[in-house]
Amino acid sequence: MDRIDALRLFAAVAELESFTRAAERLGMTAGAASKQISALEDRMQARLLERTTRSVRLTDAGRALLERVGPWLAEYDAIENGLVAEQAAAAGVLRVSAPVDFGSSRLIEPITRFMAQWPGVEVRLEFSDRMVDLVDEGFDLGVRIGQLNDSSLIARRLAPAPIKVVASPAYLNAAGAPEHPNDLARHDCIIDRNKSAPNQWRFQRGDDAVEVKVSGRLTLHGARAAVCAAANGAGIASLPAWAAHTSLDDGSVVEILPDWAPDHRDLWAVFPSNRFLAHRVRLLVDHLVDWFSDGL
Repeated sequence: MDRIDALRLFAAVAELESFTRAAERLGMTAGAASKQISALEDRMQARLLERTTRSVRLTDAGRALLERVGPWLAEYDAIENGLVAEQAAAAGVLRVSAPVDFGSSRLIEPITRFMAQWPGVEVRLEFSDRMVDLVDEGFDLGVRIGQLNDSSLIARRLAPAPIKVVASPAYLNAAGAPEHPNDLARHDCIIDRNKSAPNQWRFQRGDDAVEVKVSGRLTLHGARAAVCAAANGAGIASLPAWAAHTSLDDGSVVEILPDWAPDHRDLWAVFPSNRFLAHRVRLLVDHLVDWFSDGL
């Protein structure tokens, strides 16, 4: 039993004038309660309670201690109960970090739907393509795409995030369509510096794995910029399928090497710890799992 619990036991014995009833209130035996009070008296170097076979009374030292710690214990319990209630309630501030392109195009709608469902929650959504340190920077939740390397974070998979390789029909008519990933080394490829290895493109087909070193005249940051550049004939882009859907549908780009699967990626919700996780964070993670259950 820690010192706060010992003081709480002392206050209960003083209030109820009984070791037995105080022990019952705190879920312990009367013998254990008596030992804890004795240990507290040893630490205080004073006798706090007069014990008889029929009653328990405060000594002068005990009365002085209770006058000091009684209000403090009440305030401490109020703070503790308030924090527990806040953790359990679907209310309060949620700080969420996400990549710029994905966050601004695919995360706004589920976040606003969540806020409509839980009007007590305030969301502070911040977009950044750098690797944000959730703990040091005070974020409750991060949404990330790719492979996770930080083992200190708890991660929950939201959806697969496949990659597609695309180019405009005009570019392919002029430069020819690659028939094998190795052919990409001879093409103008759009280099996205947001990727961890922007010049190394990896492919898998069955048991065959290929890694190609690519180059190109255009270097940029972000999937939306890459698909726009590809649609304008700047070269071949490797980018998330969710970023290419509209351009594929309207025909401004076409998929190439469809039999070869580029690097597999996933969409994740990551957070610092499962222990003492605020209820509003759990609710948002569950909401995102449900929202992206049909994929991106």
